[in-house]
Amino acid sequence: MAKDLTDKQQLILNFIKEAIIDSGFPPTVREIGDKFGITVKGAYDHMKAIEKKGFIRTEHNKSRAIVIIDDEIEIKSSGVSIPLLGRIAAGSPILAEENIEDYLSFPQEMFSRGEYFALTIRGDSMIEGGIFDGDIAVIKKQNTAENGEIVAALVDEEATLKVLQKTSETIRLMPRNAAYKPIECDDVIIMGKLAAIFRTYL
Repeated sequence: MAKDLTDKQQLILNFIKEAIIDSGFPPTVREIGDKFGITVKGAYDHMKAIEKKGFIRTEHNKSRAIVIIDDEIEIKSSGVSIPLLGRIAAGSPILAEENIEDYLSFPQEMFSRGEYFALTIRGDSMIEGGIFDGDIAVIKKQNTAENGEIVAALVDEEATLKVLQKTSETIRLMPRNAAYKPIECDDVIIMGKLAAIFRTYL
């Protein structure tokens, strides 16, 4: 066992290392939790402890790319790990730990430089824009956007994906489904701009 790591932390480190060597991607926090029968929060805490002890390093220029430091040889993942958010706690930073449900891995070349997060689409308010219930929306974090861009916005502590429409009097968040009405607000918190949509068919 590597010095200073608990038995469980050593097993988790080995699991991360094997995943990166085999596929080029680190496992998600949820996959680590499932593998070892622990919660997502427990898996996250173990990863932070392993990082604090100097066995892994997370690189923030491309979200959370993981570098494993093994006897002075660095094993670097070729992917990026993007946080998947759940409900946004009032007053907390968007990427605060309590808002993160999991991490999703993607090829590094898919995204330009910047900070990203992901949301699971709930409902059918954007179906006419080709965005469906259960899709994963990857958002580039920024607090401004142009008219007509699809944005993730915070409304009543819930993240929603809509088309931004600015007027001289108000801001509207426009659905892409005629069955839904626009959301009108004088002030809105823009979380970021849509970068990609992912869908599974299983």
